[in-house]
Amino acid sequence: MTDYQNTFSLLLDELQKPDTSIGEYIVNLRASISDFEKTEPSKPPKLRIFLESAEVLLCQIETAKSLFSRTLLPHIDSVEVSVNTMVRTALRESISGIYTIIDPQAVNNKNLVEVAKSAINGGVRIVQYRDKVNDRSVFLENAQSIQEICDEAEVPFVVNDAADIANLVGSPFLHVGQSDLPVKSASTILGRARGIGRSNNGPIEASESEYSGVDYLAIGAVYATSTMGKSSRTPVGPEVVERLVQSTELPVVAIGGIGAENLDEVRRTGVQSVCIVSAITMAESPEHSARSLVDAWNSGS
Repeated sequence: MTDYQNTFSLLLDELQKPDTSIGEYIVNLRASISDFEKTEPSKPPKLRIFLESAEVLLCQIETAKSLFSRTLLPHIDSVEVSVNTMVRTALRESISGIYTIIDPQAVNNKNLVEVAKSAINGGVRIVQYRDKVNDRSVFLENAQSIQEICDEAEVPFVVNDAADIANLVGSPFLHVGQSDLPVKSASTILGRARGIGRSNNGPIEASESEYSGVDYLAIGAVYATSTMGKSSRTPVGPEVVERLVQSTELPVVAIGGIGAENLDEVRRTGVQSVCIVSAITMAESPEHSARSLVDAWNSGS
């Protein structure tokens, strides 16, 4: 029995004791714990199902604190800590491999959803949807479609900036920039069983992001790039990326100007993930381009 299972078992044992005043709530809480244990992530994780189950359980635990006797509170607190730890671990372990961003301004006039599907078929492991041009109804429709594709492939889906859209589609992650919604405010909107990543242009911003409670750090632009309006950013270079990787326990995503010609240099910094956009999404065949980059990343060549 794992430490997590032992913690849950202790609380379940206590909940067997009769308490007629809150009997129905106890039944519901026990059922939620049981459901959560069944969804514990495997390899690869059924991430969204797991997170949804965790959110239900965490909400019930919060209510339980005001209902149950003082003798039960240590057990409830232990379960809450365990669930939070499992959630953060699952989210952070899901950030690895090739990451791409689907943006209507960076798909060479191709269909957004088809580009996302092609990139995933090529082996991309994380997909973000960023949209600064379409109205909210189109944003939501596209996000729902891409989320469905990601669910089928068990690939984490990230919504850029729009916490309301992230909530509506149930994406595991929201990504924010330095001038977007503050991390704590975003977390309040999303709930406790969702992840947040943040863009950073150097170590100072990355340190602030880590302190604010993000689940991954995006660093860049690593090299000069004009994709998605980033031409004004001064490249940080792979040396800064490597120093960040060595200074944090959070997963680091390198982004900006990365392609086949410099992928291995970035890989040697130790980053868990690299975000490659135009080399995939604007290619004639996003699937073929993605597969080539994924093979290079996996082989280290």
